[in-house]
Amino acid sequence: MGIELPSLSDNFFSRLFYVITVFLNTSLIHLTLFHTQQIVGTYRKMIVTFALIGIAFSTLDILVRPLFHSYNGCFIFFTLGSSFRSSKRVAEIGLLIYSGFYAMILAFLAVQFLYRACVISKPSWTKYFDGWKYILCLFYTFLGGILWALASSLTFPDETTLSYMRNEIIQNYGVEIKTVPHLAVLAYNGEGPLKTIRWNSLVCIGCVSAILVFQYSIMLVSGIIMYRRTQGKLTATSSEQERLQRQFFNALILQVAAPTIFFQLPGFVVLVSPFFDFKLSFHSGIVTLGFSAYPMVDTLIVLKVVTEYKNAYKRFVRGFAKDCIEFLGGDTPRNPPATVTNALAIL
Repeated sequence: MGIELPSLSDNFFSRLFYVITVFLNTSLIHLTLFHTQQIVGTYRKMIVTFALIGIAFSTLDILVRPLFHSYNGCFIFFTLGSSFRSSKRVAEIGLLIYSGFYAMILAFLAVQFLYRACVISKPSWTKYFDGWKYILCLFYTFLGGILWALASSLTFPDETTLSYMRNEIIQNYGVEIKTVPHLAVLAYNGEGPLKTIRWNSLVCIGCVSAILVFQYSIMLVSGIIMYRRTQGKLTATSSEQERLQRQFFNALILQVAAPTIFFQLPGFVVLVSPFFDFKLSFHSGIVTLGFSAYPMVDTLIVLKVVTEYKNAYKRFVRGFAKDCIEFLGGDTPRNPPATVTNALAIL
């Protein structure tokens, strides 16, 4: 049985999301560094770092242009139009780096949850995130990406996966799979009662699942702590600080919910489906669309939920609009009409 979904992850959508993502994240960094008063110290570093990770992830999405395809007992993560298509091996390494950056997003979300839980419940513990110790947060983030990429590297294609997927890829994409840069999760060797499990695929899925469970556990425990503390228990802080903490808490919840809904749940289902050996052919274009859209959505969440960003962004947009009007020769309070200028000169 074949399932064909609309091809929503075309170049147009990917490039549109990329342009919007770069603009929003760049403006978010600018606002954080120059136009916000309450967001300082480690908060500021985390916002800027997460925005940079989002830009890098979106850039990799444009360069790698990943696709997913699931067929019976096999799932492949591949690219047909990568910027690195001149070298199959380099393109496959690009796929690994792309998957690693996705893991970095989850790891840094976990770091933010943990930090803000400390700010609310154990302020003295925030010293472990400040100054040079912030490097440890970055190390943890990179470590999450490296472990995910190493686990994914266990699924480099071999003759068994090539033979299993050859006809399927030719029928759906019109290319010989041996020339396509890809990673393949093939659950079993052989067919019928004599089939045996492929341990490299099982280890890969097990490692990826363990990383996900660990990150989500940190976020869940920290989220529960923050929820309890933000329900009227922040007696040691001012009301303005309490309001800011609640806004960041709400933003983090949405930032976790967004990747989970956009591509974590559907992506995980697709990833483990080979072990159930479903007899289907699945073109996962919607999943790739979710990957492309997430960095943009993530930044919109911050700009929408945190009041200081909303106000700063409004001021930023007004100033930017005035500058554009002045550049085009329009009338603004700083650039009055020529007749008014002449009249003032006469007086």
